[in-house]
Amino acid sequence: MNFQQEHIPKDQPASEREGYGFSLENFLEDQWMYLVGILIILGIFFYARYAWRKRNER
Repeated sequence: MNFQQEHIPKDQPASEREGYGFSLENFLEDQWMYLVGILIILGIFFYARYAWRKRNER
């Protein structure tokens, strides 16, 4: 039995964005919402830790 894939995608040249690999600018441009979310969560964590220490200091 010979199983052949009928619709094999053809190779395409890399787009301008894909052509030169990883760039920090492109990463930040695509992932800025996730990074802001992580910063907010870290801010809440460090504030809660600070408030807990201050409360238990007495």
